[in-house]
Amino acid sequence: MQLITRCEALEAVLNDWREVIGTEFQAYSNHCYRVLNGAYALLEAHDLATDEHLQTIGFALGFHDLGIWSDADFDYLQPSGERAQQAMAALEWPLARQQQVLSIIARHHQFTAVLDEPLTEAVRQADWCDVSLGLMRGGIAKARWRQISKRFANAGFHQFLLRKGSAHALRHPLRPMPMLRWR
Repeated sequence: MQLITRCEALEAVLNDWREVIGTEFQAYSNHCYRVLNGAYALLEAHDLATDEHLQTIGFALGFHDLGIWSDADFDYLQPSGERAQQAMAALEWPLARQQQVLSIIARHHQFTAVLDEPLTEAVRQADWCDVSLGLMRGGIAKARWRQISKRFANAGFHQFLLRKGSAHALRHPLRPMPMLRWR
């Protein structure tokens, strides 16, 4: 499989929010593309890869962490979902596709597998793979992850998360990682 270097739905979301994301734009864009490629590799392995799935995941990934910037909040899952919902109001997507986008956003930091939603599960595994710097790859082959990571450099994304996460944890010691979910 060739790497996905451009996804129209993802590009549209990122370009709409470029100014808000600011200096972390390249870091966030590369993170989104690493997760997109990891998720799509998982879908291909299960014969679930379609252009519609690619665009749905790309759209969701554009929003999945966006609340960090759009709402200046490290408890970002709800604001990210709300921003996606606002954007989907202008699209003529079926309700099931819209719900899939919201599920991807809401559940991408879930610890347990999402067995009934293959797209959400693929994104969840790929996001954990990226956040763990490839240590928790799920079903993504090590060589494939190396290829993805080489093409889409970290660009300071993990350092940014550490800074934001540390600042949030100091202000909210009882809820240091509010985006993590069991189910």
